[in-house]
Amino acid sequence: MCDQQEKGDSMKILVVSDTHRHIEKMHLAAELEKPDMILHLGDHDSDAIELARRMPNIDICYVKGNCDAFSDSALSYCCTFDGVTIFAAHGHKYQVKSGLLSFGYAAMEQGAQVALFGHTHVPFCQKRGEMWLMNPGTCGSYRASYGIVEIQNGSVSCRVVEGNL
Repeated sequence: MCDQQEKGDSMKILVVSDTHRHIEKMHLAAELEKPDMILHLGDHDSDAIELARRMPNIDICYVKGNCDAFSDSALSYCCTFDGVTIFAAHGHKYQVKSGLLSFGYAAMEQGAQVALFGHTHVPFCQKRGEMWLMNPGTCGSYRASYGIVEIQNGSVSCRVVEGNL
């Protein structure tokens, strides 16, 4: 079951993953993009908790990654904005380094139009059929990257921003 959330006519979501304690780059991305919401796809979900402390006016959701062994965070997150369903997971449990079939099926089971994953540290954004698949890459390296999901009047667009931090 996915959370139903309505935020008006438009929604801008900053998607980050694999921050590995590089909170400043994630914080800078949030300052640059001014999102309505941030989704952190794991590794290290504690970074998302710290960002929520620093930016209390932005909704921040996060999932557990393979480096979050002692976290009690969920392995996946699903939400719906203006009729657009988003499925988010770190990806390690779906073996995304070997392919996206298992992950894609999990997203389809949730009725997702957007499927977000991390783990590989490789930025990726592609529409396959009716579903957007996106990996924002890593916000925890010298060439940090992040993703943007924009929903407006039931339409969705996705993009990855690389090396801008």
